[in-house]
Amino acid sequence: MPVAFVLLNTELGRIEEVLDKLLEIDEVVEAYSVAGPYAIVAKVETDTFDKLVKVIPEKLHKVDGITKTITLLAFGTAREFRTDACDPAKELAQRGDMKGLYALCRGCRQLKFCGYGARVITYGI
Repeated sequence: MPVAFVLLNTELGRIEEVLDKLLEIDEVVEAYSVAGPYAIVAKVETDTFDKLVKVIPEKLHKVDGITKTITLLAFGTAREFRTDACDPAKELAQRGDMKGLYALCRGCRQLKFCGYGARVITYGI
């Protein structure tokens, strides 16, 4: 599945508004406000490369409040990036054991390939 990461800057005071608009775009699967030279990072996925190269100028660039973008096309990873919890994490989350879940994710050797674990560590969810 073709993926792009789009780094965006916004007009002052409009980060949350732009984030909300970005997440309304079907192809934007994740979007985060970030610290650094850019205000937002958005992950865009489509089923074909042709769609990917169209969705960015036709949808993202039309979002009001964006002042600058840089698009990074992903070529792949050595391993599949997961967004859902693994079975042990699911069990801990179902039991409400957030300390155990945090410890599991923090110590996981697959953390760099796990969006779920990264969210647990970053946001405690």
